[in-house]
Amino acid sequence: MEKQYNLYNFEALFKEYLLAGKTKPVSIKNYLSDFRHFAGWLTFYVQNYKKNENTHFERLGKSTEGGGTHWSEKCGIEFFKLISPSVITDYKSYLSENNIPFKTINRRLSTIRKFCSFCISQGWMKENAGKQVQNSKIKDQKHNIEELITQFKQDLIKQKINNSTINSYLNDVQEFLSV
Repeated sequence: MEKQYNLYNFEALFKEYLLAGKTKPVSIKNYLSDFRHFAGWLTFYVQNYKKNENTHFERLGKSTEGGGTHWSEKCGIEFFKLISPSVITDYKSYLSENNIPFKTINRRLSTIRKFCSFCISQGWMKENAGKQVQNSKIKDQKHNIEELITQFKQDLIKQKINNSTINSYLNDVQEFLSV
């Protein structure tokens, strides 16, 4: 029988890998927190992915034991096949769409790269899928920033603040954000 894992077993093994690499305790804390976030998102992503019976996600969810087991509760080494550049890009988009600061997005992407390196060291993956996804840049969030500035302007108008003050506030915010 193939050895089975759940996502939290991966976390413990990942922690051992980080400790062996003499990673600082605060970095380990961040790596594990970011890993849990990604694993939770991945679970949600797979459960809600618009799939049909022939998709890769659907096949991973099937088990021959006990009439089937949900993939997040029990999965084999095939779990690692889910971590691809396109899935990581979808995760990055999810973070960006939810207005997560770009520095946090980049830290989480770094965690995925580190986790993939761990998986390679264990022989579970051959390539680091995370290395194919570029870090977020402030420009990536420019659209979101512009929406926030527009909303800020509308709130100021609702508060009946005069136009010169509104323009001054908007100029200050835009200068601060370098938009």
